Amino acid sequence: MDHRHVIQSGGVLVTCLMVLLGAGRSVRAQDANAETPLTAKSVLAALKQAREAVDEAEVRAEVASALLETQGSPATLSASTQSNKQPDRNTSNDRTTTTSALEAEAPKEPLSEQYVRVGVDERVTMHVSGLPLADAVRMLSEPTQRNIILGPNVSGTVGATLYDVTFEEALNAMLISNGLGYREQGNFIFIHTAEEIERMRKSSKRMETRVFRLSYVRAAMVKDMIEPLKSEDGVITITDEAKAGLGDESGLAEAGGDDTTQPEMLMIRDYEGVIDEMAHVIREVDRRPKQVLIEATILRASLNQSNALGIDFTTVGGIDFAELSSTSNAAQDIATGATPAAFLDDTTLTARTNFNSAVPNGGFTFGILKDQVGVFIRALEQVTDTNVIANPKVLALNKQPGQMLVGNRDGYITTTITETTAVQNVEFLETGTLLTFRPFIGEDGYVRMEIHPKDSTGGVTAANLPFESTTEVTTNIMVKDGHTILIGGLFREVSTASRSQVPGLGDLDFLGPLFRSTNDNTIREEVIVLLTVRIVKEPNDYAAGEALYEDVERIRMGARKGMQILGRERLSQYHYQKALEYFDVGDMSKAQFYARLALNGHPQHTHARKLLEQIEGKREWESEASSIRSVVRDLIRKDRGEAPSAEHARPGPPFDLPDLGLPEGEDDKDKMPPKQSQATEPRIETMREVSP
Repeated sequence: MDHRHVIQSGGVLVTCLMVLLGAGRSVRAQDANAETPLTAKSVLAALKQAREAVDEAEVRAEVASALLETQGSPATLSASTQSNKQPDRNTSNDRTTTTSALEAEAPKEPLSEQYVRVGVDERVTMHVSGLPLADAVRMLSEPTQRNIILGPNVSGTVGATLYDVTFEEALNAMLISNGLGYREQGNFIFIHTAEEIERMRKSSKRMETRVFRLSYVRAAMVKDMIEPLKSEDGVITITDEAKAGLGDESGLAEAGGDDTTQPEMLMIRDYEGVIDEMAHVIREVDRRPKQVLIEATILRASLNQSNALGIDFTTVGGIDFAELSSTSNAAQDIATGATPAAFLDDTTLTARTNFNSAVPNGGFTFGILKDQVGVFIRALEQVTDTNVIANPKVLALNKQPGQMLVGNRDGYITTTITETTAVQNVEFLETGTLLTFRPFIGEDGYVRMEIHPKDSTGGVTAANLPFESTTEVTTNIMVKDGHTILIGGLFREVSTASRSQVPGLGDLDFLGPLFRSTNDNTIREEVIVLLTVRIVKEPNDYAAGEALYEDVERIRMGARKGMQILGRERLSQYHYQKALEYFDVGDMSKAQFYARLALNGHPQHTHARKLLEQIEGKREWESEASSIRSVVRDLIRKDRGEAPSAEHARPGPPFDLPDLGLPEGEDDKDKMPPKQSQATEPRIETMREVSP
């Protein structure tokens, strides 16, 4: 038995006895003194004094223990113990003397106390240093009343100072520092090494297999996301990816014809908890993608304005226009003839300007002819105002490209010449309204757009060369849901002023306009490109689509109503509607009459033919006289064990044969028994199908 513990226990017991005796004497003294009655305050004071005495005894025991470790002599311990037991009436002086003596013999080094205290709500305060793990666990379990069992491979040393922590935090702190762990089972706590805990965890879990069907994401992408969650024993298997695209012009060879028609799937084999965590990730990833409706508005307005003015005058001297056999187109111009031979000996002269030819035809023309003078004025102002508005709309999935072209594709031939061959290819020039974009929908209601709207005109010349006039924008923008933004614009104005004149005379101040012509031209062009973005929201957008579908039907009906009333289609529709009206009121004869009139004008009118079959209770038929048309369906009936039967109300085998009327005495086996005819079907009792 350790001498240090003996000293501690003996010192504490002696001190407790002395304190209790002193407290008893104090209480008896208070009882004997009538002037100082016994109160709760006096009792508490006595208990406080007892507690101080106990603390002093513990310190004295620690000092004695230190002396024992330093000197290592039982004699010293015996002498110290005997000095504590010497009788003396002044007990307080004896404790002080003994303590002083022990303190004088103690080594001059700091003292360390190892303890575990548990306060309110089982909050633990601990101070241990270099204590074996088993002792530290025992010190923690005793005040907390926990059942703790150490495994055979558990060992270690604890040095910790903890303040106001929970039991679990204190236990974890001691175990983690030694590479250990624990598991709870009922009211017991089992402490093992980390390797043993991991083996127990794996042995307690079972592996399972689950298959996840993906709807909106690729299996390869999901596998990359859940791979970090997989345990060492887990396995993830995915299906092959489907081919992308719709094939090419030569066929659907590249469109995934041999791929599985099932959705992309993942097969995961792992522990149950791991698979549950993976399933949560898959649910978050495999969500229905959002859609966005894009509307681009392209406005191109151009103004072409030109003003032209030209003045022609012609004058002759020594002769007039009549003698020259001149002609005039209603005084708009004049064309002179040849000079007569009789005037060639005389002096003649002529002066003329020709500026009207620079003015395009049209506008205002004014002319005067008198004897030897002719003056013609032509003025023209041309204004061309052109407005082009393109408003394409396209619906696309998030991050998927969309394109719409409304226009022409003009083909032209290109030739590639090499040293040995010349190869010709057909290229296409796309003109019209083209919208190409890719949306990126954010969770905050904004949409990032890579967009390229284009509006163009053009074609191919006679020399097989393409030409194009285009308005287009390529940009990457951010737009808020339900808003319109300007993504491009252009304003351009070109002014041209041209003048033709007689040198010198055209520059005169007042007479200059008589010797010149002017042509002023102004071209103004304005382009605006707007973009409206709306994220599709259900079910409102679906209802809007149904409303547009009904509007399309109204447009179709309006176009049909615009045709001539005597056309075959219009008459057939009119008769069919009359047949329905009489059918509703129960007049079957008139309903049948108008149904036949409808079929007479339009034999392929399916609804009119169904109505007639329902009225008459039979179906008209004709044999196609073919043995191959129904061979597949006949084989299917044969495989099912069904008897052959004709389709579309046609009579089929076994055919009904008439009674041959054989004489009596003939063998009955040669007679064919009469059978019920299968030429007609029973009357149809179902309700009619109303035409849309």
